[in-house]
Amino acid sequence: MVAPVLAAQGEGSVQSVVIAPLNALGEPDPARAQTLQADTLCVGYGFVPSTELARALGCEHRVIDKHLGYLATVTDADGRTGIDGVYAVGDGADIGGARVALARGRLAGLAAAQRLGLVVSEAAAPAAAQKQLQRALDFQQALWSLFKSSPVRLSALDDSTLLCRCEEVSLGTVRALVDEGFDSLGAIKRMSRLGMGRCQGRYCAGSCARLLEEVSHKPRQPEQMFAPRLPAKPVPAACLAFEKPEWGGHRRSITPNLARPTRSEPLGKQQTDVLVIGGGVMGACLAYYLAREGRDVLLVERDEANFQASGANAGSLHVQLLSFDFGSKAEAGGRPAAQTLPLGPASVALWRELQTQCDADFEVTVTGGLMVADSAQGLAFLRDKAALERSFGIDNEIIGPSELRALAPALSEQLLGAEYAPQEGKINPLKATYGVLKAARQLGARVVQCTSVESMARSGSRWLVQTSRGPIEAGTIVNAAGPWASEVAAMVGLTVPVHSAPLQMIVTEPAPPLVKQLVAHADRHLSLKQASTGGLIIGGGWTAGYNPQRRFNTALRHSVEGNLWVAQRVLPAVQGLRVLRTWAAMNINIDGAPILGSTAAVPHFFNAVTSNGYTLSPVVARLTVELILGRQTSMDSSAFTLDRFGV
Repeated sequence: MVAPVLAAQGEGSVQSVVIAPLNALGEPDPARAQTLQADTLCVGYGFVPSTELARALGCEHRVIDKHLGYLATVTDADGRTGIDGVYAVGDGADIGGARVALARGRLAGLAAAQRLGLVVSEAAAPAAAQKQLQRALDFQQALWSLFKSSPVRLSALDDSTLLCRCEEVSLGTVRALVDEGFDSLGAIKRMSRLGMGRCQGRYCAGSCARLLEEVSHKPRQPEQMFAPRLPAKPVPAACLAFEKPEWGGHRRSITPNLARPTRSEPLGKQQTDVLVIGGGVMGACLAYYLAREGRDVLLVERDEANFQASGANAGSLHVQLLSFDFGSKAEAGGRPAAQTLPLGPASVALWRELQTQCDADFEVTVTGGLMVADSAQGLAFLRDKAALERSFGIDNEIIGPSELRALAPALSEQLLGAEYAPQEGKINPLKATYGVLKAARQLGARVVQCTSVESMARSGSRWLVQTSRGPIEAGTIVNAAGPWASEVAAMVGLTVPVHSAPLQMIVTEPAPPLVKQLVAHADRHLSLKQASTGGLIIGGGWTAGYNPQRRFNTALRHSVEGNLWVAQRVLPAVQGLRVLRTWAAMNINIDGAPILGSTAAVPHFFNAVTSNGYTLSPVVARLTVELILGRQTSMDSSAFTLDRFGV
């Protein structure tokens, strides 16, 4: 009798197991369930191929609807993928058993040898290997037919069922998120941490995708799955750390439209008082503050909200200047960045207000920030920087080695001191943007995703905006498109000097409490903090790259190595931790200061864009809303207009 397990029961350990035989439809029959006493239950995860490397290279994949489903690499008979010179075989491409893998490996080896111009002996001819492969495939298919598992309907499983074992995310948690409108794998990942553990979603991604298909009735697509994050398996940080040369500021890059066309149905006639373009953290804050003022606001995003720069942000709340925003490395001599200093503390205070007003936990903590120095030159740099910051009202002090050890004992004993800024902290960007958007909707704001703005023109006293899903009529437009703000502004004839700067981040496995503060370095690119989950988040401006095969920004090995080398010199415990994943975020590069407000040349069109965007979004959004409403701004914003560029 085939009797699948329905549940495992017990307090602290397994004490009993509930099984049920299959009915005529091949499904478990709860009416005939039995409870067996047991102290151990062996659970199979199911066979899932390790396609991470092939996916990272950009090879084509397809969904295999076997059991709960997985992605398999598309290859021809000898393992060739769609990328020249790349072969994928065995469990690195699909599931088929050891003999299938052996035969495919032989075929791939022969094909690779012939590609290199090597002579293949008759004994190793492809025809013989092909015959072995077919025999192995026939045998494997017979096994699958004999031992075919019963169909699984996730919708029938109890809410307590674990969907993601690494992060202990239950089916009920995911169902609740779907009911709230988070109907994509990416959004569920950001809200619940599903797929962020050691296996990086290898087992839970297919299950969650299957659940979404059951709920939405939309077929699963490979591009909807989690993007592969290297390294493919956890790797000791010490093995990846190598010193690399430093540079100043952010390295500018050109990143095209990364949006995935997932919806095409017409929106119908849309009219609004204020149209906000961009569904990141800036757009969310604008929608919230506008809706609080009773304005009719419509936000459009060409992909998912919180998907690009905001959703991949590391969550630092900066108050002091970054090391490359002061001195010889700074953009425009550092003056624009210095003028933003009063905005930082005001914006951190607004984040704490928003957390209360939105009745949500954004994990905002003000723990203080340390910018450390390991040389006399670095300490002198910090003293000069701290003096400038104090002239703009920033609370800070220069501390020596003993005071630094008292604040953060785990930091390196080679450090000579630091600048301590008690107003700095961190936030969870995976939750904050969604929380603000939810509150904006509750206040009446409308949010439309998967809608790309294609053109804008004045029609009398109004704007007529053409989108990929139909026209929108608006009284005022706010450009909150972040790294792509220059493209949006160009549609109305404005030159807005905003550039994209893809940056990488690294996260380690959870560790015991090591450091409370946000940590940076005076001479090197570094941002380091410990998340509430225990993992260390390491970044600081190391350049990422654009992968045209995947249409995705991705981390670069050179940057990973250099970033980890700096991190372990500041926090030696990094050497003993494993790197779980790296990813690339989209940063915004201007001249160190925001661009906000309108211009006389194009009235009723406002820009709201800033580098250091996660920290400053609430204050820049509030100032922009005050300008839209024709009020006196709560802080002086005259230094942040587009006019300063003389364009």
